[in-house]
Amino acid sequence: PSLFPVTALGGTFDHLHAGHKILLSMAAWITATKLIVGMTDDSLLQRKANKHVIEPLHARMARTRAFLALFKPSLALDLVPLTDVAGPTGWDPDIQALVVSKETLGGAAAIEKIRREKGFPPLRTFVIDVISPSDFNLATDDADALRKAKMSSTAIREWIVEQEQAKSPS
Repeated sequence: PSLFPVTALGGTFDHLHAGHKILLSMAAWITATKLIVGMTDDSLLQRKANKHVIEPLHARMARTRAFLALFKPSLALDLVPLTDVAGPTGWDPDIQALVVSKETLGGAAAIEKIRREKGFPPLRTFVIDVISPSDFNLATDDADALRKAKMSSTAIREWIVEQEQAKSPS
């Protein structure tokens, strides 16, 4: 593959699962020197389902860093809190590539608009397909359908809450 000196990706990375690991692995694979991982700040997660079981930012960052260190230890890692859609891609002209999932393509378009307005070079965008625990064929461009069918932290949080409720005496 082409190697880019600096690549970025972003997400919540809550309850790190196989879908996250594929996205992170592909980003690391195309990166030569530095990978910037924007991690959704706790302040932006207020509307998430079952937010009380979302892992705190420091835990999400630690798990993500540990995974990437195992996958490609030679990479310089910059894990930063995201407080807006663009994060470092909106102010760092040295980023060359962006890795997104199909469901977050809208965010990539918004980032490109911000970069264009600032006179920054465009990013080479790599789109990673969403994976599903139950359906091997998620060939759709419908973001809502992808969100509902994908392997997700939301489903993991729902399972955690169900387990907590099952253990609670009624």
